[in-house]
Parts: sequence; structure tokens; C-alpha cells
Amino acid sequence: KKKKDLQPKSPEVLYKEALAVADVGEPKYCYCNRISFGEMIACECADCPIEWFHFSCVGLTEDNRPKGTWVCPDCERKKK
Repeated sequence: KKKKDLQPKSPEVLYKEALAVADVGEPKYCYCNRISFGEMIACECADCPIEWFHFSCVGLTEDNRPKGTWVCPDCERKKK
């Protein structure tokens, strides 16, 4: 038999799966204000009001993930 090509799940599918098993009081993160799901990254700026971001919301993928520290676009703008 031929194996099906396994496509990575979309961020929306990952979110719905996480939401299905989440507690009511699950914290919200990111610009999208949704619970934790899929790959996430922390902003290294100490006073970042959001702190954690979904890869898909900030344009990151496994291929372009930062090797060192990462600062979100809002905190990056504040630094300039």
C-alpha cells in the first residue's frame, strides 16, 4: 500500500485541537489572543506585554526560526 503524504497541520487545525482539550481559564497569548498551540516563541524584551507568540502569527516557520534571541515586532519598534 502507498502511504499518504503527511501534510503538516494548519495553525487553525492545531488551535481547534488545543481548544478542544483546554481548561476554561487557559491563558491567552500572542496578537491573536488565543491559547497556546503549535510552535510558539517568547519575546526576549523584559517588558513585552504579550511575551509569547505563535510562529504563524509572527511569520516564523521551522525553516526561519531564530537561532538566538528573538524580539517581537512591537518591542523592536520601541527600541528604535
